[in-house]
Amino acid sequence: PLRSTIHFLMSDEAKQEEIKTEAVEEKASGWGTVAPNKEGEGKGLLSARGKGVVHKEVLHVAAEETAPNAIPGDYSLDDKILFYKERECLLLLLEARTLLATMVAKKEAETAERVRRKRRKEREDKERAGRLTVQEIQDLLQNSPDEDDYDMVSEIQELKKQLIISMRQNHKLERDLAKLDKRIALLIKNRTNLQDVLAASKGLKSQKKGEITQMDPKKLECYQDLFYLLQTEPRYLARCVYMINPQQLESFLETVILTLFGDAYSPREEFLILSLFRLSMEKEIGAIKTLGDFIGGQAETVLPKMINSYNKRKQGLNYLKETLEPLLAEFIKINLSLELNPLQVYQAMINEHEIRTGEPSPLPRGVTPDEAGENEEVKKIIGDRLDSLAEVCQKFVDGIVKSLDKLPYGLRWLMKQLKELCLKAMPETTEEDISKVIVYFVYYRFINLAIVQPDAYKIASDDLPPIARKNLITASRVLQNLFNFKNFNSDNPGEKCFVPLNSFIEKNAPMIQEYVASIYQVPEPEDKLQVNRYMELAQKAKPVIIISLHEIFKTHALLAENLSQLVTESDDPLKVIMADLGPPPTEFNDDDQDRELQLTLTNRFKVDVDEDSENHRLYAETKELVIPILRLVPVQNSIHRLSLMDVLEAGIKFATETNNANLKSQIKKILENLGKLETAEVVSKEDNYESFVHDVALEVANRATIREQQRKEVARLKATLSELKEHQNYLDESIQSYQDYLQDCKEKQYSMAATKKKSRKRKKSAEVGYKVPPMKFTYKELAKKRVIVDSEVPTLARKKTVFMISSDTPGVFDVDAKIGGVSVEKMVLDLDDLLEKHYNNVTQLELEQVTLDVNMTIHLINKSFLS
Repeated sequence: PLRSTIHFLMSDEAKQEEIKTEAVEEKASGWGTVAPNKEGEGKGLLSARGKGVVHKEVLHVAAEETAPNAIPGDYSLDDKILFYKERECLLLLLEARTLLATMVAKKEAETAERVRRKRRKEREDKERAGRLTVQEIQDLLQNSPDEDDYDMVSEIQELKKQLIISMRQNHKLERDLAKLDKRIALLIKNRTNLQDVLAASKGLKSQKKGEITQMDPKKLECYQDLFYLLQTEPRYLARCVYMINPQQLESFLETVILTLFGDAYSPREEFLILSLFRLSMEKEIGAIKTLGDFIGGQAETVLPKMINSYNKRKQGLNYLKETLEPLLAEFIKINLSLELNPLQVYQAMINEHEIRTGEPSPLPRGVTPDEAGENEEVKKIIGDRLDSLAEVCQKFVDGIVKSLDKLPYGLRWLMKQLKELCLKAMPETTEEDISKVIVYFVYYRFINLAIVQPDAYKIASDDLPPIARKNLITASRVLQNLFNFKNFNSDNPGEKCFVPLNSFIEKNAPMIQEYVASIYQVPEPEDKLQVNRYMELAQKAKPVIIISLHEIFKTHALLAENLSQLVTESDDPLKVIMADLGPPPTEFNDDDQDRELQLTLTNRFKVDVDEDSENHRLYAETKELVIPILRLVPVQNSIHRLSLMDVLEAGIKFATETNNANLKSQIKKILENLGKLETAEVVSKEDNYESFVHDVALEVANRATIREQQRKEVARLKATLSELKEHQNYLDESIQSYQDYLQDCKEKQYSMAATKKKSRKRKKSAEVGYKVPPMKFTYKELAKKRVIVDSEVPTLARKKTVFMISSDTPGVFDVDAKIGGVSVEKMVLDLDDLLEKHYNNVTQLELEQVTLDVNMTIHLINKSFLS
């Protein structure tokens, strides 16, 4: 019977369809539900196990009426039923074995893949930790391209020098151009000539490259040590920020961020500045009582200003431009107002009707906000605006959430540190409290500011339409409530019209919660920036900063004033350097304000003995010699672990066989260096120079990563430098345009002076240059004109006091006060200064003996000299 059943399994394919058809017809009955014998023995044997564990074909086996047709042959009914069941069991067994084989194969593949990943991770960890044999180092070197040996550090340093110089030049040019533009505007408003502005613009010249201010060599060296210490030891600056007047903090942060750490163009500076910010954050969190102090402003917190300065660097501005610029461009196209206040909508309807028709509006005036909101037309307008507002806000939300990966890494990591430090210092802090502070720094103090004032961040044109600016404020109000997870309150009159948008807030709240929770899901700087102690030591070129004398002296004075609070130990490096520098300069020329020095930062405390410094240099030199040798010498096949000396001996043999004298010379040099290092107890032959091999392995294993980062940094620096140079060309062209305009005004002024003054003396003065002859004013006359408002001139002497006012320089007037014909005091009036005081609402100008009214003095000059 078994052989017959197997025959049926192998030959009768047509019966499979018949079985399926019968199974459908007998779906209600299962195998074993009808007894094959009268006694009912074996009834339900398999079905008793539960249909869920029985194969589907077994469950649908035909009953005793089907068995005779399914099993041909001259057998009894019981045998046919038995054969039929055996066939189905064999089918089930065959399928089970196939399934089992598939599961085993899949499990084996998963195990093999897991083992392979584990081995790869172990190998990567081994390489990263430098636990490599000499043979493994050779394999790494010989499987990597030769160009990995090329060092780009010097190129990066040179690019950074150019970059910092370009940034300084642009900053100076922008400042001078803004000052010149303001003066021109004031002079045009005053309807006067522009020759004095031309004189002020003569100093607008680009700084020549390579022109460095000289300083005493010893003091220069001390400053180089000082700023290296401040850059690499953040504890000093982290304390300093809390010792500065709030009015001076912004300029100090600008010095720290832009000068000492640049614009974070390299992972090293980014790593250092994040370390500084973390220490400051730790100090501040230890001083506040609740997280609400950051938001409420009850405490004098420095951290918000520090993070705000951090966000204004290139990374933050690029993020805002890339994320918000397309959204704002589309938003600004909306020409309709999104105002939701029913009273203002109602009033706008009245105004529009009256302007359009020229007739009074039929709508009643003086209605309440509730009455205005009941107007059907107002309801329809507000309804449409609500839909539009929800639509544009949704685009902003989607754009912000999708840009999470582009959010500056440093900002996200600082938020991560904020969370960890808060939970440590204030264990009762809830996730909701932390989320509010995260939103405050990331959205409210960063993204929201760019939405409300896009022109200030250069992501929208300066001529932003008023309706667009107002709509942005309305949209930002909705977005602020969303990011604060706060619904609008119907009991608040100012929020009542926004209540219908609560559904928008509730719909998007889960997305924003996930976004906020993901902000601080970032790796540590060591992993993200790939910066560690090894890379810092591998820097062959010393860091360089470009800093003005004013910034140097200001930092020196700040440290000297607070030195006792910054350090306590007598041998602290900062105290040692400050003792060598001496007291900070108290006076220096105004010309030194913008003069700059190039400081090559050095660390005097790295090595105490010159011999150690020589050993370090020799150690690095030997590593550089060994790496190309290991790349060139063929890998030796051996069951034993080869030492460095084994490979060098094989290298000598290889050099002899290939007649390579240069290779033999290099190996000889390596052996000599190892001997010197062993004498200095830097390496040891007893452990087969394992410590030295370990350092070589670290450098080789990380070389590819280092080179890739350097290539990216070079590309980034070059692109940024190109942008800065392009902007500098624009500034130079703008300055030239201003100078041309001023020159034209100068020529017109001279021609007007020539036609106005007819006297021979005046004509002669015009030939030799600009000169206004003295004009005489008595004290009584100036007092009557209210030019003089207060005076220390004795009353008896006032009748004999006269003022002789003349001008040899456009816009500058010399005043010679005389009593009885004897000159007693000389004063200078600068029209630019007077106009600026007038612009700033300063009403009086105090001189030595008299106090002048600013407005009346300007009037006197205009009428007497420039009209």
